[in-house]
Amino acid sequence: MTSGMRHYRTAAILTLCFAGLAIAIISGISERVYWLANFCSAFGSGCKETAEFSLLHLPLWLWGAAYYLVLMLLAWRASELVFWWAAAAFGVELSLMGIMFSMDVTCVFCIANLFVVSMIFLISLRKKHIWQTTTVTLVFCLVSYFTLLQANESLLLASTQSEEGIVATVNERNITSQDLEASMGSELYGLQMQMYELKKARLDQMITDVILKEEAVRRGVTIESLAKEIVEKQKVEVSDQEIGQFYAANRERWGAWNGSREELRKRIHDFLMRQKNYQIVRDYTRSLISDEDIQVFLKEPVSPMSHLSAKGCPSIGPKDAPVTVIELSDYQCPACRKTHEAVGKIRKEYEGRIRWIFMDFPLGMHKWAEKAAEAGRCAEEQGKFWDYQDLLFASQEELSPDQLKQYAKDLGLQTNRFNECLDSGKYQGAVEKDVQAAKKVGVNSTPTFVINGVPATGSLSVERFKELIDSELQKARNPMAAGRAGSNSG
Repeated sequence: MTSGMRHYRTAAILTLCFAGLAIAIISGISERVYWLANFCSAFGSGCKETAEFSLLHLPLWLWGAAYYLVLMLLAWRASELVFWWAAAAFGVELSLMGIMFSMDVTCVFCIANLFVVSMIFLISLRKKHIWQTTTVTLVFCLVSYFTLLQANESLLLASTQSEEGIVATVNERNITSQDLEASMGSELYGLQMQMYELKKARLDQMITDVILKEEAVRRGVTIESLAKEIVEKQKVEVSDQEIGQFYAANRERWGAWNGSREELRKRIHDFLMRQKNYQIVRDYTRSLISDEDIQVFLKEPVSPMSHLSAKGCPSIGPKDAPVTVIELSDYQCPACRKTHEAVGKIRKEYEGRIRWIFMDFPLGMHKWAEKAAEAGRCAEEQGKFWDYQDLLFASQEELSPDQLKQYAKDLGLQTNRFNECLDSGKYQGAVEKDVQAAKKVGVNSTPTFVINGVPATGSLSVERFKELIDSELQKARNPMAAGRAGSNSG
């Protein structure tokens, strides 16, 4: 090689070393400089994750900076050693790329550094040493790969667990994000429904505004004057009774009210007046356009309990009923006992129109709840589940095995068959299966009722049951109208 060629090669290597040194330093400070962090995050979380990698307790960017400084010195003073140093670095860089891809992340600095190292490697490569260079590259690639894996095992484990949805590990037992969300399914669904209701109301208002604006343009008037004209034709009033009902329904909201009672009444009056006026305008705008001309794509959140499997559980009512109610209960739960009377009235009133399914959900705090659940299944064998259940919910006695057997005798069941069933624990697995299925979709209290997939918890009154069931029956009778009402009602 001529001295001129050697000079140009050295100059190219030095230039690349300065570029590589800059990349190493920038990657080291990227998490501390706002705009650099934003630049990195635009390509993913790879920069942040790879920046945490270290070797011998020193960050990799520092090793990179040291490498380029040494390489500059070799290029200046011992150029014959450059290609060996470049081959080693190329092997290390290949191992880093392998680790990065295994983590499924993208680090722009790592990619830029790979480019610089690759260019140095190609410029310094000598054909007569091709096999020696390949050997050095492969050796450093393998050694550095396993060394880096061992030194950064915790980071790689955390990355893998994150990809698998693991949010915590306790005594080598993984807790996944799915487990976490399942345990709070009801709470998350409640929040999602609140957001949905807010969006639905705002969307309804936006639809009303669009139609009202088009009508105002067609008439050549302002939106305000058109709305005023529509409202004035109706002569809306708010009665004292309506104010009183709204006050009673929202009593807990008035605790922080510091004004006078008359001021509060006026505020409620004005609010109800605005609601009525809006409803008049809304109804008017909907009369100007056909249902087919309004397409709403806002989707109501799907309750996790819509996936609740009640296969094999006691049921009553037609299988093709438009409404299915799944009751999850505990025979020793005071709220469950309180609600049972209302449940009986509802099952009778809606007989033939609903299917009622009972799932056992005995709570651990109740000593005999699980055994009572097994007893109910034993009574089901003899076709007396619902009658036996009535005795359990009405019982004032401790539901010990002896008492459970006595109730079976009082009901006229074949006592030998019932006692053998109960003592053998025949249905222990079935009861536990109910519990696990319920927990999987977020059930954590009793009583819980799932009405066509929608949960309702706590002690429900007959009126509340009727409200929920009638709503589902209405949807079943007119699904298209129910869908529009669900999307467009304010």
